[in-house]
Amino acid sequence: MSGCAINRVIAAVLLVAMTAAVVGCRSGGTKRPSPMSDELITQIIESHNERVGSIDRLWARVSVRIKGTDARGGGFEEQGEGHLQVTRPDQVSLTIGKLGETYFAYGSNNDRYWMFDLSDSDRRIALVGAIENLTPNRADEIGLSVHPGDLISSLGIEPIDPERIVATRWDEESARIVISVPSRWGVTEYWFDPDRGLPGLVRSLDEQGELIADSELSRYKGLLGDQRRASGVLVPGKVEISRGGAGAKNGDFVRIELSEPSQRAIKGMVYNPDRLVRAYRIHEIVDLDATDP
Repeated sequence: MSGCAINRVIAAVLLVAMTAAVVGCRSGGTKRPSPMSDELITQIIESHNERVGSIDRLWARVSVRIKGTDARGGGFEEQGEGHLQVTRPDQVSLTIGKLGETYFAYGSNNDRYWMFDLSDSDRRIALVGAIENLTPNRADEIGLSVHPGDLISSLGIEPIDPERIVATRWDEESARIVISVPSRWGVTEYWFDPDRGLPGLVRSLDEQGELIADSELSRYKGLLGDQRRASGVLVPGKVEISRGGAGAKNGDFVRIELSEPSQRAIKGMVYNPDRLVRAYRIHEIVDLDATDP
C-alpha cells in the first residue's frame, strides 16, 4: 500500500462523511404502518442500553475495503487488514496494513487524537492534535468529519441517555424508528429496526441538519467475553461508511468487516500517542494545533 493510498485511507476510514446511504428502503408494496408509541421507544432504549452496557471494550480483527475518488476525480479501490480497539467512553485505535505490516494508525483518547502515516519506512509521520482545539473546519481539513468523541456512537455501542433525546420519529420508507440525541457538533440519529431492537444505521448531522456521516451496521454477531466465551451480546460484524457530497455521486464507501470481536484485554499504549511515537519510530511529528486552521 503506497503513501498516497494511505492518505486516501486517512480521508476515508476515520468515520468521515458518507453517502446518502440507502438504509433498507422498501420500494413498492404496502408500507408498514407506524408502530410508534412511548412504550415502544422506552423498550427499544432499554434493550439497546442493556446490550451495550456490558461492552466496556471491544477488540476485533478487521478487513477494510475502500472505494473512493482522488483529487483528480479518478476512482480508486484499496484493501487492507488490521485491528480495531475501543475502550469506552472515549478511546479508539484503528490500524491498517498488509502482510503483517502496519501502514496507517489512527487513535483518540479523552484529550488527544492522532494519525500516523507509516507507509514510507524512511519517513514515518505522526499528526497529533488536542481534542479541545478541534473544530469542524480543522477536522474536515484532515479528513475527519466526525468528532473523535462520537466515533464509538457510530459503531452502535454507545448507550442512549433517555433524558437527552431531542426527537423521535418513524421513517416510513425504511420502516425504522429514529431516535435523535445531541452530539458534539450537532445531532446523532439512531435508526432502529423495531422488531430486532438493533440500530441498522447511525447518522451524524451538523447543527444545520446537514449530513456529516452515515454508518450502516449489519451482520450482527456474538461478542466473545474476556475468557473468549460467548457473552450473548451482539455487535455489528459489518460497518459500511459512505460519503456525502461528491462522494455520494461517485458511490464512495468504506467497508469494515469485524472478525472475532471480543472483550479481550487491550494494552493501554494503543491509546497513548507518546508511546506509539517511540514504538513506531516516528521521524516527524506534526502538531495540528500549531498549523493554520
